[in-house]
Amino acid sequence: MSLKIFGKQSLIYGFGHMLARLVTFLLLPFYTNIFTTQEYGVISLAYAFIGFASILFHYGMDTALMKFYITEDEDEKLGIFSTVWILQLCTSFIFAFLMIWLAPFISEIILGKNVSLYVLKFIAVILAVDVLWKIPMLLLRAEERSTQFVLLNLLNVIATIAFNYYFVVKLDLGISGVFVGNILASIMMVVCLSSFIIKRLHLIHLSPNLLKKIMKFGLPFVPAGIFTMIMELADRYLLEWMIGTSAVGIYSAGYKLGMFGLLLVMGFNMAWTPFFLKQGKHEDSPKLFSRIATYFLGIYGLVAIIFSLYIGEIVRFNLGSYSFIGEAFWSSTEIVPVIYLAYFFFGLYVLQLPAVYIPEKTKWVPAFRAVGAFVNVGLNLLVIPYYGVLGAAWATMFAQAIMAGFIFFKTRRLYKIPFRVISIIIPFIFILGTMIIVGEFTVIKIGYILGYICIWYFMVANKDERKSIIQLFS
Repeated sequence: MSLKIFGKQSLIYGFGHMLARLVTFLLLPFYTNIFTTQEYGVISLAYAFIGFASILFHYGMDTALMKFYITEDEDEKLGIFSTVWILQLCTSFIFAFLMIWLAPFISEIILGKNVSLYVLKFIAVILAVDVLWKIPMLLLRAEERSTQFVLLNLLNVIATIAFNYYFVVKLDLGISGVFVGNILASIMMVVCLSSFIIKRLHLIHLSPNLLKKIMKFGLPFVPAGIFTMIMELADRYLLEWMIGTSAVGIYSAGYKLGMFGLLLVMGFNMAWTPFFLKQGKHEDSPKLFSRIATYFLGIYGLVAIIFSLYIGEIVRFNLGSYSFIGEAFWSSTEIVPVIYLAYFFFGLYVLQLPAVYIPEKTKWVPAFRAVGAFVNVGLNLLVIPYYGVLGAAWATMFAQAIMAGFIFFKTRRLYKIPFRVISIIIPFIFILGTMIIVGEFTVIKIGYILGYICIWYFMVANKDERKSIIQLFS
């Protein structure tokens, strides 16, 4: 895969991932204008838990499927998919049954007080059904069927929004309507992918040896995933414990406003993982990876700067009789630049993953994530009592930065990627600088953005990279 094709794939999968995540962003005006900060806090805790529980429901099989489906020969591909999908079908419904059975005992711990038990039961069903369609969606990526990938994600977005509107507004089901709509959207995705699944599902290819191979590779990613979700969840649950559910609602709204940082990183990673797995053995790959890192961090910095500078105007933008997000949530904008910095360091972490995958040192992944998780929890405990929502955001940022630093120092002898320090420093400084630019001075904001572009172009990009950029736009 050439750099040009990689760029194209990154844009396509980035757009597809953006669609998948965009549903939560598009529902933000809907939720913040209908629900109170406390009600939105419950919804936020629920979806945070879904993110955590999905790690347990997949237990590394999604990662193993991508790894072996891309690198193994054609004869084993059907066996790999059939083994993973059948295994996930069985275990996901076992896990969902256990959640439903334990709902009376764990609901208050997960969602807080005075929340219907049905909400946790709905979540269990969502998790089980989601596994069945997200596994074949991975195959669409592995087979580079980008058009289908994007169209199906778009369908999921439209269906989720439509079902939410119907059940929450029309039928007035409140919080429960959010999850009923999600269940129906997930079932619809399984139906749409059913023919794709059936064509690749061959029970004759099931093999105990293949299962052992997949489990051996995938299971080490479970603790890594758990530690990752602790980083994502700890701040919300600690805010709920120390301040209250309303603080969770405001914090989650701020996180959603900064979600384009996550969309960029995860959309990039969807093309990045298959790319470096295919290219990693080539002698000149480290230099190529460094060049990609320069481009990605530069683009990320530009997006983060624009959104951080104009987030105040975005949230107050009028949509009929409503603002883009409810006025009760406007204070959440103070954490947006910090969230973009956190995702910047997460992107830097993702860029270093070839140094783990190519030498097959995946056993270190849980350690990297564990460091980030423990730092995040520790910092949150220290700063939330004094700085509240803003302190939680800074704690997450420092945790991501430390995790990115840890993977660098641990892997540089295994597989050294010659990152350019200036390509990291310039975007970081400019994103940080957005925090001191306040008010409605449009000229200053535009000048700041243009200044970043010029400095990046002349100081970060080298001669060959500037030449490639000129050719791209000529």
